[in-house]
Amino acid sequence: MLRILCLHSSSDLASYRYRIEQFLPFWREYGIEMHLEQISGKNYLEKLKLAFNSREYDYVILQKKVLSPLFINIIASRSRLVFDFDDAIYSAGSHTSGYVKPSHAGSKQTVRRLRHVLKKSSLVFAGSTELAEYSRRFSPSGVHLVPTALSMPEWSPEPRDPAAPVKIGWIGITSNIPYLALVDEAAVRIQERYPDVEFSLMSGAPAEGLKTRWKFVPWSKETEQQWLQSIDIGIMPLTDDEWSRGKCAFKLLQYMSYGKPVIASPVGANLDAVIQGKSGYLASTAAEWFGAFESLIKDSELRRTMGEASLTLFQGEYERKIVQGRIAGILHGRC
Repeated sequence: MLRILCLHSSSDLASYRYRIEQFLPFWREYGIEMHLEQISGKNYLEKLKLAFNSREYDYVILQKKVLSPLFINIIASRSRLVFDFDDAIYSAGSHTSGYVKPSHAGSKQTVRRLRHVLKKSSLVFAGSTELAEYSRRFSPSGVHLVPTALSMPEWSPEPRDPAAPVKIGWIGITSNIPYLALVDEAAVRIQERYPDVEFSLMSGAPAEGLKTRWKFVPWSKETEQQWLQSIDIGIMPLTDDEWSRGKCAFKLLQYMSYGKPVIASPVGANLDAVIQGKSGYLASTAAEWFGAFESLIKDSELRRTMGEASLTLFQGEYERKIVQGRIAGILHGRC
């Protein structure tokens, strides 16, 4: 039985919930005993004690938190360090401008610490191809692509009323709403040509400054599943920049797990999560977005077959059991 210590920032973070927490009930099935410690909020001496006690574990997983070189050096000299991350923390966010705090993504301190962690890690679990390529610059061996996973939700297909208006959906945190500007021109044209089509936004706040009429649905854990089942098409527009290229295709996975066809920008992990013309479309320009929207709006059978392909891809590559099995194989030295 492998003994592993996982050091993480906060149990409130999405990266913790989907890359650590959801796996916890099942690790013993894979011959792994997982111990958790929230590192944020601990003082210097508490962190030092954790670092020195790392010799008691076969691995120490550091989940997205870049500690100072002192702690990293101590851990790496006593155990096998694993660094897990799912965002381009070497870059400021797409919508970030001005001064960046030292502890935030893209700051000189964060980048310096990240590179040191990568050099000292025995294994790196990168959430996207872009993050894996970046990691290999500092850790040539031991880098593995480990996509963010989702457990297969419990749902059963319900026959759609062919006369019901098509619903196009986007789900995400408020800070990512500006990405919807990328589809605004195409979406407005769709609303002009197909007035019954509904654009539905599930988030913490409504979209502002857009010409498209988005129906705002406040996000809640209780209503998320119902909303995901209710949409016909899921979208994920992204700008092509360093931050976005490092993103995991989490929105797409949510849509795919409910058997929805998807439309996404050809950026980062989206390229792996969409089979062009089979499970959905990759679109860059306003014309491409309009064409993808129109194809799926006009053809209910195409929506059905693409949705089935989308679900099949999810079940084979991103479902929790699949990803957790890969991680266990790596930790046990079988991969």
